[in-house]
Amino acid sequence: MIPSRVVSGALLILLPTVAVAQDFTARFWLAGLPKNAVDCMAFDPQFTREHTLTVKDGRATLTSPGGIQTSLKPVKPGVYEEETDLDALQLKVVADLNDKTLTVSDKYIGCWWTAKWN
Repeated sequence: MIPSRVVSGALLILLPTVAVAQDFTARFWLAGLPKNAVDCMAFDPQFTREHTLTVKDGRATLTSPGGIQTSLKPVKPGVYEEETDLDALQLKVVADLNDKTLTVSDKYIGCWWTAKWN
């Protein structure tokens, strides 16, 4: 029989590793929302192609079709964000691993692109 202190100690050691998100890669296509401003259509070719989200060792990286990698910072369990500029857009990228969604939005023009993966 294993003493309860040994079991408790083992659980305390293992719990932090259980809380870390599993490593994975998701590939998906972003789609512009119907409410997007007309000016947003000019940026569709950059967003409406295949993107890759990679989570490894608790870090998230979004890779665009051109190979540009954007590192996302964890903001709460299962959610990563980053703000970046692209041409005239000031973008906020949010990857929600809980809902399996990625959202890219612009602060000024009102553009939104979203994707969901399985």
